Amino acid sequence: MSARSVLFIRVKPGRRDELVGLFDRLDILEKASRQEGFVSSEVHVPADGEDLVMVTATWATAEAYQGWLDNPVREEMRPELEKLAEGEPESRVYEIVKSR
Repeated sequence: MSARSVLFIRVKPGRRDELVGLFDRLDILEKASRQEGFVSSEVHVPADGEDLVMVTATWATAEAYQGWLDNPVREEMRPELEKLAEGEPESRVYEIVKSR
């Protein structure tokens, strides 16, 4: 059964665009796409300008997402992300039970 990961990153005030740019600079989505079981991913920002970033990804299975969480490349990126984040990101994984 496929899965969707949802990650919310609260960003330090006024630094949302900088965090979004970091995804390009560190090539985060490209690195995630190399993880076995990766299907697709997106970076979202609220239309109202709030300092929040949501990252979603679709995985072949929840285990594939766990493989990404365990991937050492994530630790290499963590220090740069932490400079811009306020607190710990919130993450959940959902099994996709219906889609159209």
